[in-house]
Amino acid sequence: MDSFFRACFVAFLFFSHFSGSTHNSDQSREYDGIIAVVNDDIITYLDLEERVALFSIGEKVSDELRARVLPEVLKEMVQEKLKWQCAKKYAPKGGWATANEVKTAFSNIAKRNNLSYDSFCKLLESKNVSKNTLMRQIRINLSWISYINARFGKLVNVSETEVNQTIAQIKEKENTESYYVHRMFFPVSDNKNEGAVSSQVNNLKQMLLKGADFHNLARQFSQDPSANKGGEIGWIFHGQLSPEENRALGEMSMGEYRVVRNTRGYVILFLQDKKEAGLKSFTVLKFVQVIVPFRDANPPREEIESLMNYALDLKRNSHSCSEFIKRAKDSSFCGISDPVTITLEEMQPQFRSMIAPLQSGSIGNPLMTPNGIVTICMLDRKTQQIPEPTPNDIKMQKTNERLSVFADREIQDFRRKSEIKVSEKYGNIIK
Repeated sequence: MDSFFRACFVAFLFFSHFSGSTHNSDQSREYDGIIAVVNDDIITYLDLEERVALFSIGEKVSDELRARVLPEVLKEMVQEKLKWQCAKKYAPKGGWATANEVKTAFSNIAKRNNLSYDSFCKLLESKNVSKNTLMRQIRINLSWISYINARFGKLVNVSETEVNQTIAQIKEKENTESYYVHRMFFPVSDNKNEGAVSSQVNNLKQMLLKGADFHNLARQFSQDPSANKGGEIGWIFHGQLSPEENRALGEMSMGEYRVVRNTRGYVILFLQDKKEAGLKSFTVLKFVQVIVPFRDANPPREEIESLMNYALDLKRNSHSCSEFIKRAKDSSFCGISDPVTITLEEMQPQFRSMIAPLQSGSIGNPLMTPNGIVTICMLDRKTQQIPEPTPNDIKMQKTNERLSVFADREIQDFRRKSEIKVSEKYGNIIK
């Protein structure tokens, strides 16, 4: 994926006349049954297909990438069954996560993808993925986090001295480069699971190199709380992460992925952008995308020219973004996205160069895309300062990473006491 879903051109997904179900209707019926039993809970082939479809929302998945994704998704589904069973045993009355908390988390995922709640539901439906599949995953993750906090929170102590030392280190380095970082974390609680974690991390890195979207992978597999945000950490200063990660970021080039082993586990870093010493501002954009869609996947040159001229005329006859959007709505065949809010630095370089010149209230030049002619209407543009982390931010970050190690140890202990049966076809996946 060219990161359209998370960065720019989110609306392409809505106006590309979705290919429909990602499940092959000709698939042999032998796979429609149960493929795994985790204690008393079952996983069916259709459950797995829906989760793979959820993983690939917004991106085209090659056969090679799918072959790497499927076993990781199945392993994660087994892991989720274990987490749910373990947390449920000790759940307070009413459960660990309320329906409102689950819905709020679902809405936040939609917002981070610049979609309204209803638009996100329509996107899932277009891929034949029930919103309940994502809701269920969210409920399990929220319940697991609450359970781990309740059970082990008192055992984790991040001292004021440690926090102050980190702040001092950041202050000392604040005039050096700053980094826009995406991060996945995979704890290693003991030597017994070192090999399994290392293998998973290297497989995920290969997926990234084959074109998988970092945010999708982080949301599905990362054990860090930032997984809920697709692994997006945002702008950080040198010293904010572990020494091993700080050192790696200083060596990395923009657009690079790197696996780092720190004292608590494995990290996959993605360096989206970096600023030179002393530069501490970033740009927040809010825009709408208007698309004149192609009728077919391979439109003739005449259709492309005709639609491009239509978009150009629409721009020439509009004196403001609101007028352009109204004319597009009145046309009956133009598609209009939900407003997109994103930082300029977060966007891929090729899109950034096209968007960067647009000021508040301006209309961009129509662009040809695989799905149609797209025009950007820049609603707002603001420059903000990179916020320095507060003592509470640092304490929370260190606490969460240490709790992740407790969580890994807890699930491994529960797994050893569990009965996991996997069909012959998938038996080599779950070890």
